[in-house]
Amino acid sequence: MKRVALVIPDAGPLISLGKAQSLEILLKLDLPIYIVDQVYFEVTREPSFEDAKIIRQFAQSYPDRVNIVETQVGNLARMEREINPSAPQRQLGEAAITDFLSNQLDKIVEPLDPVLLLFEDSDLTRMNVVLRQNVHLLSTKALLIGMERLGVIASEAAIWEAIIASGRTPSDEIVDQSAPATYGGSYWQ
Repeated sequence: MKRVALVIPDAGPLISLGKAQSLEILLKLDLPIYIVDQVYFEVTREPSFEDAKIIRQFAQSYPDRVNIVETQVGNLARMEREINPSAPQRQLGEAAITDFLSNQLDKIVEPLDPVLLLFEDSDLTRMNVVLRQNVHLLSTKALLIGMERLGVIASEAAIWEAIIASGRTPSDEIVDQSAPATYGGSYWQ
């Protein structure tokens, strides 16, 4: 069984942990962290949002641990913003996730090495077309539960309550699905 690299292809965990001012708990996993570029843009584009400031500060404070992964979709969206800043860019986060999983994943891990996808949007679990066999799925709620069980954080409930107190209604789906044993399995703890 192999230890994973942490990939965040979904805005949900970043927003939730940012609102709870708990992004630093991700560093306690001692894993390299990769954030899909268009997702990073989407969660940091509004500078007046407190969570956007927190997420940007987190990424900038740990450049050796937090990597923004470029995708073709993200690059094209950035070029379009440069030409026309008011151009609508809806659903590009999902397109960037698909691009990343289909075309970029091999650039950060070996083809059969496991990767941990931290998500909150249950739509990600339905992306079986692009989810490869070496993917370990982990929801935000399951991450917090696992970290408390390991003694890495004091209280899953305290962080979850801080997320909700911030006005956010995150998915409370608990998913901790290892990569199949035929691919060597995976673990994040």
